[in-house]
This record gives sequence, C-alpha cells and structure tokens, in this order.
Amino acid sequence: MNRHQRQQLEKILDALPKSTRDELFDRARAQRSEAQKRRRSRAPKTIEGERIGNSKRRPDPLIDWVLRIVEKEHTGVNTPVEHHEPSETITGTVVGLTRRRATVLEDAPESEPIECRLSAELAARQQAGIAVGDRVDFIELDIPGDEDHHEVTHVHPRKTKLARPDAHNPNNERVVASNVDTVVIVVSVVSPPLHPRLIDRYLIALEAGGIDPIIAVNKADLMKPGELAEELKQLNPYKDTGIPVVVCAADPGDESASRVDDLRKWLQGKTCAFVGHSGVGKSSLANALDPALGIDTGRLRGQDQRGRHTTTASTMHFIDPDIRVIDTPGVRFFGIADITPEDLHWYFPEFAGYVHSCKFTDCTHEHEPGCAVKTAVDAGEISRDRYDTYLRLLNELRTGGKAKDVSERIRPLPDPDGTC
Repeated sequence: MNRHQRQQLEKILDALPKSTRDELFDRARAQRSEAQKRRRSRAPKTIEGERIGNSKRRPDPLIDWVLRIVEKEHTGVNTPVEHHEPSETITGTVVGLTRRRATVLEDAPESEPIECRLSAELAARQQAGIAVGDRVDFIELDIPGDEDHHEVTHVHPRKTKLARPDAHNPNNERVVASNVDTVVIVVSVVSPPLHPRLIDRYLIALEAGGIDPIIAVNKADLMKPGELAEELKQLNPYKDTGIPVVVCAADPGDESASRVDDLRKWLQGKTCAFVGHSGVGKSSLANALDPALGIDTGRLRGQDQRGRHTTTASTMHFIDPDIRVIDTPGVRFFGIADITPEDLHWYFPEFAGYVHSCKFTDCTHEHEPGCAVKTAVDAGEISRDRYDTYLRLLNELRTGGKAKDVSERIRPLPDPDGTC
C-alpha cells in the first residue's frame, strides 16, 4: 500500500470501537505468529537466496497485519479508501540533482525551478538513469501530509550525453550531463598545470556521446606572454583536428568578463557543460560570463596545489543571452566506458583519413607492417603525442587497467593567487 492508502486505513482503524480494535490486534497477532512458525519450519532452506536461520529477518510490525485486515473487512461502501486519479503530466528540464531529488524547470514561460522526488525506479539507478540536462516528465502529488509535492516519472530519450564509468563499479555508467550541444574542456596553464592526457580522455567520451568539444585555457594572465605561447603549443594537435581553443583569464572577484568574450561567442545560443581537472577555474569562468551567478569558488590546497572540489554536484545556470551552462564537479581522472580495443581508433578523428589504407583490415596501428597510421605519424601528419596517447589507452583497454590520476607525477609551484 502507498502512504496515502495507509493514512486512510489508519483513520478507519481509529474510528472503530475499542473492542473492535482490540479484536483486530488479537487476530493480527495470531496471523503473524502463524506466518512466523511457517517460515521457521522451512529453515534451513533459503528464501530469495538468503538462509533464514543465519540472516537478519526483515522487520514485520504488527500494525501492518492489522491494516491488512482493515483493508479487507472495513473498506466497504461506507468507508472507502480514496484512490486519486493521476495528475496531469508536466514536462521540463533537470537543472540540478541531489540524492533522490531533482530540480526541474518547467517549459512554461516565467516558470521557477521545482523540487521533485524521483520515482522509485529512477532513484534505484540515479547515476545513469537521470542527469542534469535531461528532459523529463513529472507530476504533482496530492498526498495529505506528504512533504513531497512533485515526482519525476519519466526521462525522455537523450540526444547527447557525456558519461564515464562509475568509480566504485566500472560496469556501471555515470552520466555527467545530457542533451548538451558542446562541452567546454577547461584547462589551466598554472595551478594546476596543463594536462593534455585528461583532454584526450574527454575527447573520446565526447566522440562517443555525439558532442562537439571546445578547449578553454584559463589563468592565461598568470603566465608571461612568451612562456604562455610555448605552453599553448601542446594544444596544436587539437587545433589541427579542428577543435576550437579559446584563451581566457577568469579570476574570482575580478572584473574579468571582457577576458571571456571569445568563449562567449562560441557558446551563444547553446547548452554546454564545463568539465575539467579540479582547480582549473570552471566556476570562475561561469562567474565571468555572468557575475550575477555568484558560484562558490575555492583556493588550491597548499600542500600539493591540487584543486578542491568546490563544486560538488552538477548544476545548470542560465546566462543571457541564451547560454545555458552546466557546471560540473572537478575530476582528477576520467575513465573510458563501453569502448573496445578494436574500436578505439574511431575515436581519434585524425586517424580517419588513413585507417582504410592500412595493409591489414584488422590493423591495430601498433606493430603491423604497412600501417598507414604509423607512416603518417612518422611523416608528421599525425601528432606523435596523440599517437602515444592512443597506444597508452589501447593498452589500458586490453588489460582492464584503471584510469590514473593525470596529475600524479606533476606538482605545480605555488602561485601568489592560488585560486581555482
């Protein structure tokens, strides 16, 4: 029975004469005792995979037995249990998520975000079943005394998604964001330093999810121009494949809106997600695009200059005119989901013009003679760094190894600001 039905049955029970209530409790006690005897008589056999004699039994409160009798015998014409018709379905977009809860923005003009609980089915698979950016249906609940007034009942099919394996169970998928037009991979040149390996992992996930990437280089003002130009050469392989690279300088509390104008142009009219290493300044970029957001930003940890997880949950922010940004928690590694070693080369767009010219149709582009990809690498037509990344990931997929912390062997020097 649901909560509303239970409340109705309890009202019926309270309205009965005391002698009738006492008789119901006696009968319920006898029924429960008989059921417990039957369960014990079947020991040590198992029920639903558990051994009765050795495991903790599920609570079996007497009141539940009483209410079952009330439902059978005292809900006639004069004492009906109310059953409400389902309310009208409303459609909206998920703009925030917490445990068993979603914040949904209805499609109607001038609407305000609505807090909804998740249906039991969605709550059971929350990490993969629902994400910020999802289009969902929800209903208004009409249950007296219930603190929840709305419930998400259905998630629409996704157009795009950014997903990774769950850190605790690699067989499960964790969806970071959905239905986005582009993902901005935010990196910094100092504190923390530039880590192309994490970019490579994100690019594979974006290729799998059907999302266009942009690389935003933050904290450019913290490096001398000559040093900055040298550092940015690491991103030339991505530029060569047509990925936009935008240089920014957004600092918390600083009037830096003008220094994100190039990024603003790329995001015009789009829904996007900001992703990247902890501490690169994702939230600071969002604040620079719209200072009214006031998203919390943090300083780097002093002992190792790693970023703190100031953003702990993905949230969608609305930036005028017509820019929607999903700010996501920072990561130190990003696993690759649902890709086989044989398919990996399809996630490196620069290989596409060469794979069909290899001598062998099942070429792994690793050791085979007549490999057109290796020839292109030797000729400088494909970046050596990107090819090395391909080999490293190929080995990871074959051996089932875990994604490693891309900053594990590099610690930046402290800088005067130290902000994320």
